[in-house]
Amino acid sequence: SPMTEAGTRPRTSVFVGRSVDGFIARVGGTLDFLDVVDPVDGDTSFVDFLASVDAMVMGRATFDFVMRAGVDWPYGNRPMLVMTRRPLDVPDELAGIVEASDEAPAAMLARLAERGATHVYVDGGLTVRAFLRAGLIDDLILTRVPVLIGSGVSVFGELAGDVRLDLVRSTTFPNGMVQTHDRTVGTP
Repeated sequence: SPMTEAGTRPRTSVFVGRSVDGFIARVGGTLDFLDVVDPVDGDTSFVDFLASVDAMVMGRATFDFVMRAGVDWPYGNRPMLVMTRRPLDVPDELAGIVEASDEAPAAMLARLAERGATHVYVDGGLTVRAFLRAGLIDDLILTRVPVLIGSGVSVFGELAGDVRLDLVRSTTFPNGMVQTHDRTVGTP
């Protein structure tokens, strides 16, 4: 179907911080280890990345975490599909922006494309894995934080086959963080 050919569906990107041992969250879901280094002056890579995104797909656990964090909604009015099979309690101020979806990744992208999306941010461990297994991730932007945490939630899981990557760029920061931007080659 045309929705699986690159160029006819929105581009998809993953942007995550992770420990050196590959975890994106602790077992309980906390992200405190991401703050072990001082922020780098002028490191606006996430701000710039978010500015390039016009829609989002987020996993249920990640959405619930953001809602519990008590911070102002960081994603603006970009349409967001939350991948979940359970009913989703969407606050009034996010009505019309956030909606639940139990569709397959390709169907979610088709729905966002119908709403004009050209670049979709895919976030949340299980959601990223589902999109990777479907061959529907174009860019992986991983920021390695200089800490080992021993156990936690991995961004990657079992795949149907290898996912080849081409390095677009690698950036080192004075605080010890290393960010890699890889583009996927073909599909699993």
